[in-house]
Amino acid sequence: MRKNNKRDNAKKERVIMVASAVFVLSALTLTGIYMKTANREEQDDGYMIDFTAFEDNADDKLNEIAQNDQVDDSIDFPYSFGGEANEYNTIADSGSDLDYLPMEEAGSGLVEIPGLTDGSVIQEETPSQGVILPKETPAPPAATQKPAAVVEPGQDKTADKKDDSQQVNDQQEGDQQEKARQEDDQQEKTKPTEGSVVAKTFHFTENEGLLRPVSGAILMPYSMDRSIYFSTMRDYRYNPALVLEAEAGSRILACASGKVISIFSNEEIGHAITMDLGNGYQITYGQLEGINVTLNSYVDKGDMIASVAAPTKYYCVEGSNLYLEMTKDGKPVDPEPLFQ
Repeated sequence: MRKNNKRDNAKKERVIMVASAVFVLSALTLTGIYMKTANREEQDDGYMIDFTAFEDNADDKLNEIAQNDQVDDSIDFPYSFGGEANEYNTIADSGSDLDYLPMEEAGSGLVEIPGLTDGSVIQEETPSQGVILPKETPAPPAATQKPAAVVEPGQDKTADKKDDSQQVNDQQEGDQQEKARQEDDQQEKTKPTEGSVVAKTFHFTENEGLLRPVSGAILMPYSMDRSIYFSTMRDYRYNPALVLEAEAGSRILACASGKVISIFSNEEIGHAITMDLGNGYQITYGQLEGINVTLNSYVDKGDMIASVAAPTKYYCVEGSNLYLEMTKDGKPVDPEPLFQ
């Protein structure tokens, strides 16, 4: 019994397998047939060429050509070749919108070209070919200078000469007036106003000499050619100035007229002033107190400028004194020979 059951089961399995295979193959076959039919329909959507229609079209074309041969050859169309009928002749004979043929207007042998024949260019027709040549309008002559007046024979030249002389005189008179006005302006500028100080110039010369500023003796002479002994410093030095003996508080007079250009102070000569005497000469007064002048002020010869101060530590052994130094163009000058 068991063996029979096994055989039946095996047969059933083979039947099922065969049926399944047949079903699958049938399905694949139907699917392939469907896809092939669909592709044919898609390819036939207006893109298939029907060669059978060429025969009918060929017959129609032959009839059309036979009819065109009967067209009148007298039509002179500019684009016809050898009098044979073509599509241009057919268009000209079919009564198109053009009332005349291009470039063949009656009575006209010229072609107007915009931009070339509209006034700025002169049309010129060549007799042989009828070609229009653009011709530029000649440019106007350049402006020239106004020619000199021509004197006719017998014309009086005296009036012209008088006019020229009058112009020269007027010009000279104008120049003189302008010069006078400039001089007046310059004088007005240099004219001193109320409270202002008039500028002065000084011209010192050695012939004028110097006024002795104090009455004391010479403690230390001017010496630039050899050194002299400084008692306070206990050494030998060159001396570019005069050291004059003077009591503290004594008046100091201006040696010459000049302008105060510096007021300063240092350890060696104490408070001091420098005056410009003109012609490159300058004079410096040191060991001062109670200075009586101001910067840029003018001092006349003999005016009191200051008083003698107590000596600095550099001259404590020599005692109170007036330090007097003179230069010419920056070089030391001995003032002693210039005292009057």
